[in-house]
Amino acid sequence: MKTGMKKSLYLGLAAVSLVAAGAATSTTASAKSYATIKSNKTLTTAATSRNVSLTGSNAIYNKVGTLKGAKLVATKTTAKKLAKSTSGKANFRAYKVAVTNRGSVYYKVVSFDGSYRGWVYGGKSTSAFAGGVKSYDTTTTATAPSSSATYKLSASTSSTSNTLFYQQPSYAEYKIGRAKVNGSTLTSTSAYADSTFTFSAAEKTSREGATWYKIASVDGSTTNGLVGAWVKASNVTQTNAEPTATSSNSVTVVYRDSSGNIISTASNKFIAASGTSTTEGGSVGSDKNTAGETLETFAKDNVPSGYTVTSTSDLSSAVYGGTAYVTVAKSSTSKVTFVNSNYNTLSSSDFADGYPSLTTTQQEALTGTSGTTISSDAYDTDGSIGSLFKGTSETAYTTATSSDGTTKSGYVGASASNGRSYFYVYDADKTASANSNLSYGDTIKVVFDTYYVTTPSTTTTTDSGNTSYVS
Repeated sequence: MKTGMKKSLYLGLAAVSLVAAGAATSTTASAKSYATIKSNKTLTTAATSRNVSLTGSNAIYNKVGTLKGAKLVATKTTAKKLAKSTSGKANFRAYKVAVTNRGSVYYKVVSFDGSYRGWVYGGKSTSAFAGGVKSYDTTTTATAPSSSATYKLSASTSSTSNTLFYQQPSYAEYKIGRAKVNGSTLTSTSAYADSTFTFSAAEKTSREGATWYKIASVDGSTTNGLVGAWVKASNVTQTNAEPTATSSNSVTVVYRDSSGNIISTASNKFIAASGTSTTEGGSVGSDKNTAGETLETFAKDNVPSGYTVTSTSDLSSAVYGGTAYVTVAKSSTSKVTFVNSNYNTLSSSDFADGYPSLTTTQQEALTGTSGTTISSDAYDTDGSIGSLFKGTSETAYTTATSSDGTTKSGYVGASASNGRSYFYVYDADKTASANSNLSYGDTIKVVFDTYYVTTPSTTTTTDSGNTSYVS
C-alpha cells in the first residue's frame, strides 16, 4: 500500500551517512579482497514503509555480494525485468540491512510471491533506499463508488474457491492474502454469490493498474465478517447504475440568485431511476433518481459551494426535458464557543470526552444566508441549532442524576472532587439570550448549565463527528 515514508529511517535511528572505504560494487568481490560485515540488523519500522521495487541496477545475492562465497539469486538482467514487471508478485519487502567495512549498505529483500529472497546493494547510507532498491507505493488512491451505489459479483461463484476477496488488494502487501471471516480464511465465495455490496474506498495497484474496492456493507449489514475486505472492481457489477440522460428522463437544474443571475454553469441533471415511467414534457413530481433523491433533494445536495438554497418553488412545475431553476444566496457558516451559565469559556479539557462533536449533516444547521439574522427559535431544544446539543448521534451525551437529585441529560465534564464530575446541560433560553441579533457567520455562544454527578465508572467513547466548527 502507500508508504507515506519515502525517506524514513529504516532502523528507527538517526540517519548516519557512511563514507566509503573503497569503491562500491554489487558484484562478487575479487578473491584477493573480500568485504566484512560491520553490522547486520533487522529493520523495525512499519512494514508498509519497507515496500520496495528493484531498480535493475544491481543483482540479488544469497549473501552480501562482496562477501566470500556470495552467489547470484537474480542477475541484473532478471532484476531489470522485475523492476518493469506489471505483476504485483514483483513487489519486494526489505527486512534486514547490513553495512560492510567499506561503507556499503545492503538490504535483504523478498519478493511478494516468495520467488526471490536475498541481498541487494542499497547505496552508501541507511537514511534512504538507494542503489538496487527504491521505496515503492504498491497502490495509489483511486475514486471510490458512491456510498449509495450497490453492486453484485459479476458472475455466479457458487462453486468456486475464493479468488475474489482479499484482506488488501492482491499483492499490495507481503503475506497479506485472502480475506478472513470470523478469524478464518475465506475458502469459498458461494455464500456471497447473490449478495449486494457497497464500497467505502478504492485503490489502484501500481503494477497491474487494477482498481480494487473496499467493502463497506454486505446485504445492508456493516457488521458482516466480509466488511473491510477488498474485491477487484472488474469482478463486480453495479446494480443501480444511473441511466443515460435523455430528454424523456432528465431535468437540467440551474442555480440563480434573486436577481436572476446564473450562479452555476455546470450541468446538473436529475435523471429518473431505471423503471420509472417518464415521458418528455411529463411532470417530474415525486419521482426519484437512482440515489433515491427527489428533484428537490437533488437540487439541495448539489448547490454550488458557498451558497445556500433560498427557494425551490420552481421545481414543483418541472417537466422532463426542461430546465428547473433554484434560487440561491451566498452563505456563511457560524462557529460556536462553549460557555457555562456565567458565560465563562469552556475548554475542550473541561469535557471528559472533549468538545461535543457534530456530524457533517448536523453541522449544516450552522450555515445560512449571509447577513441573515439567526432566529431565536433556532436555539430551542427542538430548533435547528439547539437540537444539535441534545445528543443526537453523540455517544458522549448521557443521562445522569445531578447533585440536586433530578435526572438530567448532558455531557460529563472533568473530575471535580469527592468522586464527582462536572455535568453540562444545554440551556436553550440562555443560549438564545446570549446570541440576540446574530447572523450566520457570527460566532455563537452555546450555554451550558453546570451540575455535579457521580463520576461514571466507565467513560463514554469519544464522538466520531468533527469539532472544526468550534471557535
